[in-house]
Amino acid sequence: MTTKMATAGSLVVISNRLPFTLNRGDGGGLARKASAGGLVTAVAPVVIQSGGLWVGWPGPEMVAGEAIPEAEVQDTAQLLSSQVHPVHLTDEDFQLYYNGCCNATFWPLFHSMPDRAVFDEKYWIAYRKINELFAKETLAALKNMKKDPENVPLIWIHDYHLMLAANTIREEAEELDLPCKIGFFLHIPFPPWDMIKIFPWHDLILQGILACDLVGFHIEDYCINFLECCQRGLGCRVDRVGMLVELGGRTIRVRPLPISIPFDRFQQMALKAKSSNWTDLKVILGVDRLDYTKGLINRFRAFERLLSDFPEFLEKVMMLQVAVPSRTDVKEYGELKETMDKLVGQINGRFSTSQWSPIRYIYGCVGQAELAGYYRDADVALVTPLRDGMNLVAKEFVACRTREPGVLILSPFAGAGGMMHEALLVNPYEIGTVAKMLARALKMPQDERETSG
Repeated sequence: MTTKMATAGSLVVISNRLPFTLNRGDGGGLARKASAGGLVTAVAPVVIQSGGLWVGWPGPEMVAGEAIPEAEVQDTAQLLSSQVHPVHLTDEDFQLYYNGCCNATFWPLFHSMPDRAVFDEKYWIAYRKINELFAKETLAALKNMKKDPENVPLIWIHDYHLMLAANTIREEAEELDLPCKIGFFLHIPFPPWDMIKIFPWHDLILQGILACDLVGFHIEDYCINFLECCQRGLGCRVDRVGMLVELGGRTIRVRPLPISIPFDRFQQMALKAKSSNWTDLKVILGVDRLDYTKGLINRFRAFERLLSDFPEFLEKVMMLQVAVPSRTDVKEYGELKETMDKLVGQINGRFSTSQWSPIRYIYGCVGQAELAGYYRDADVALVTPLRDGMNLVAKEFVACRTREPGVLILSPFAGAGGMMHEALLVNPYEIGTVAKMLARALKMPQDERETSG
């Protein structure tokens, strides 16, 4: 990799976190560990190749003034330290901005669960403060770039954590004569107007996003929701056919930009993965972060219903659920884990025999190579979130089917549900219907499975 500083035409990515975590070793020094996720896999190589920058929070381990360590291994976080611009947050700011406004307010609201949302002015004040801080740090990085009016940097802001940052960047970049183009991409759903208007400062959120030149969402439905919110919330002129919004003499493009996966990489991992050794059982697989939006309680209830309504599957099927820990310091997520643990115990206690337990529940992280083997060997993937921006598990499952065809059961409330038309769509709120769909999938002949997974 060629060593170079960020130059004109580079990609400048701004996200809440850097594409790696920093851990302090026994000797007191910092070391990188690459983060998982579609954003890192898809975007980090582009930043590297363009000689760009990544602006983000380095985590609590790094102290202001410390140097970012160079990467020790070749991976998607192989950014040079000169291509990383850390944004430091105090513990109080992080709690109010991240655990408060981002995850206690925006996360449930944007997933159309307003009864779970907390509206606290302290959270909002912290959110505005941190967005301005991210913007200022980005501007500081832009000042070090070589100016070229014909080849300006592209600033790409990511996700609901930073919906106000573009306003400050645009205003101050113009004052400092720092030409740039600004894009924004939302990785979660953008809800309809009747959800957005619940937020007391929704007009400022919309104005912040519209400070960009291009606004991207996973699917067209989210684009349409955004256009309607701009029209009804701000009185903007919108072009629904061309997906354009006018505000303050500027025209902003709105586009569906569905995130995908490195298909060939997952396929190769599946080809090399060890056998899962599940004997003769039919396996229903679920892979999710432990989050209330993923519909895990409904999913387990549906599996319980399958065993009670279709006793022919007793001792012949197993549900393997991987639940990746998430926001473990938040009380609500701790309570969700307790509920899940009890539910798994109840179902296993009700149906288990001396030779068989119906649920295998893994609370923890599973490496991608091992996960690729699960995807390859499972008979059915059950992807049933109550609401999800896209859900890449559905795509990863299909990419890893290098042996026998499998069946994908998918919620229409995930972005992937509107794109993967061969999947079996089922409403996760209808427990009995999900159970029937599972029975259908488990009985499905091979020729039909080849078109359903």
